[in-house]
Amino acid sequence: MKSLKIFLAVTAIFIASSSLAQSKYKEINFSAKGTCGMCEKRIENALDLKGIKLADWDVKTHNCRVIYNTQKYNEMDIHKIVAKFGHTTDKVKATDEAYNNLHGCCKYDG
Repeated sequence: MKSLKIFLAVTAIFIASSSLAQSKYKEINFSAKGTCGMCEKRIENALDLKGIKLADWDVKTHNCRVIYNTQKYNEMDIHKIVAKFGHTTDKVKATDEAYNNLHGCCKYDG
């Protein structure tokens, strides 16, 4: 009986700790403006940071899927990083300077 109680206690601790570890990551999907493969590479490279597990931008849908550590970033941080590299998102507009620095084929406005 004592062995069973120890086993159950250890199992409960394991389950609690594994759920805490999983909860520090969050997945978000949002739209980021762009036009081509160079945009895809730029957006994904901008998000190639410690604490970001996955960053994938789709050329056809303009959907950006990101899985990030919530202890290092919040959702607005992710949008600001993408906008800093010239790509307007659902929540943050790229500055004129960042947009103007894009290659000609990457310009999505106008």
